[in-house]
Amino acid sequence: MEKWILKQNTENKINYTELGLSEYVYRILSNRNINTQEKIEKFLNPNLENLNTPLFLPDIIKSSNLIINKINKKEKIRIIGDYDVDGVMSTYILYKGLSILGGIVDYKIPSRVEDGYGINNAMIDAAVKDGIGLIITCDNGIAAIDEIDYANRRGMDVVITDHHEPPIVDGVEVLPNCPYIIDPKRSTSKYPFVDICGAVVAFKLIEYLFKINSIEEDRLYDEFLEFGAIATICDVMPLIDENRIIVHYGLKKLNKTSNIGLRALMKASDIMDREIQVYHVGFIIGPTINSSGRLKTADLALKLLIEEDHERAFEIAKSLRELNSQRQKLTDEGFNSIDDKINQYNMEKKFPVFVLRDEKIEESIVGIVAGRIKEKYNHPTIVLTKSKGLLKGSGRSIEGYNMFEKISELKYLLDRFGGHAMACGLSLKEENYKEFVININNLSEIKRRDLIKKIYIDLNLKLSEIDNYLLMDIDKLKPFGNGNPRPVFATKNLRIADFKVLGKEKNVIKMFLDDGTARLPAILFEKVEVFYDNISMFLEKKSLDNLIDYGKADFNLDIVYMPVINEYKGNRTIQLNIANYRISGVNYDRRTN
Repeated sequence: MEKWILKQNTENKINYTELGLSEYVYRILSNRNINTQEKIEKFLNPNLENLNTPLFLPDIIKSSNLIINKINKKEKIRIIGDYDVDGVMSTYILYKGLSILGGIVDYKIPSRVEDGYGINNAMIDAAVKDGIGLIITCDNGIAAIDEIDYANRRGMDVVITDHHEPPIVDGVEVLPNCPYIIDPKRSTSKYPFVDICGAVVAFKLIEYLFKINSIEEDRLYDEFLEFGAIATICDVMPLIDENRIIVHYGLKKLNKTSNIGLRALMKASDIMDREIQVYHVGFIIGPTINSSGRLKTADLALKLLIEEDHERAFEIAKSLRELNSQRQKLTDEGFNSIDDKINQYNMEKKFPVFVLRDEKIEESIVGIVAGRIKEKYNHPTIVLTKSKGLLKGSGRSIEGYNMFEKISELKYLLDRFGGHAMACGLSLKEENYKEFVININNLSEIKRRDLIKKIYIDLNLKLSEIDNYLLMDIDKLKPFGNGNPRPVFATKNLRIADFKVLGKEKNVIKMFLDDGTARLPAILFEKVEVFYDNISMFLEKKSLDNLIDYGKADFNLDIVYMPVINEYKGNRTIQLNIANYRISGVNYDRRTN
């Protein structure tokens, strides 16, 4: 079930023509609360000069002083990262940045299965044995209370760089016993934009270290901006404010990157000759990097980034692509298994929060499976599997349900837990599973209306309003992503003409749509059986038969869509990519699934 919502922000009207804007772009920006001349100019003209100074980050000065002291004393520094894209990029930025500063640096990225998330006692022991003088964490550490206590007992200095929420116990923030904690989400932080990823926190640390060592700012951007952009996109940070600037310029750097590993990865992914945009990072480059940490070790991805031999880099890149194919297959199998359980036990009507377990699912992909289930059903979803005697898993949340806060209330049932409002990782003992499932649902405070997926529409258009000028205006709002989605439009009461089903899997529907003002081609990427099922409950059998047998429709559609340019054999035409649809004139508020 869906609820379509047309955004209509009419506050703070300004003379947008003086800014060179069309009414369409102004209305889209206004709907996103970018509605003053200052906000609009800043949004449309991202500038590196508007990046926040690292001095706003807590403990940045004394952490940097400690690091410089260790470098000057020739003490070994070890970076302990994370196995996802953000962790790999964070590790690379710190490793390369500290090496430029003359540091004796190495790194350790935990194995997802063998080590679990973040710094642990065994890594601290190994660092002591290896004569390491300083550990720097990245994309982890803010919740490592016990581990930092252990490091203190072993005499190991630690600098924590992280971007996750600090643990909350009885409503009070609890931090590790460490004087060097760089995290914008600390309660005492003065950093003006907290939604940066771990790699950007690492970038800010290197920025300050470069500054106090008189290394030019251009080198910082040339060396690291693209890696901060990749991590920002793949960690699904909101592409607003500082993140918009980083991704805007980072993509420019990425498109002409001199990094041998990234170029090899683009070549192995068959995107070398394309303009790399958010999509390519989020759905091709990122998942390929992630696959190493999911199915093997993220060391492989980091080796790719630091490799300086073209042939070796390409071999690593091909290995990563193969791993990504395996990951996709395992994910599909895991999703189908969990989906079957939801249908088997009719969970959609019984549980506001889905907590599901399947011991056959690889621990490394439970988060992806949880995300896909959440997208399909719009329920907060936690997927668990069995690993080393514990149930381990990941959760993905929906709008209006702060998963971190709610699960924090049940920490007494968990062995480990961390995350943020929209996602988490956790582990618990078998005997606590049933109580956890009961309590997470009883405490959810989720109402039925919260589970209705909301589709936000930027503008309601006539088809005659869609032209090349509109598409050029939309491009001014790039880069698109979380927090700045590609604008979507709606048009009602469209007559269907020339209905065709394409593709070997019959998963592409092409039709021409006409609203009386214009006629445009439209594409729906969906299996035709699903389309028929969705519309059949509102049609007489004869209407559906006519559509199936003759491609003729005696009903109209309302659609939510994105207009795009379709290039085929040198021809460029406007096409509507359909995101959502419904039969015109049906009262969907009464529909139940």
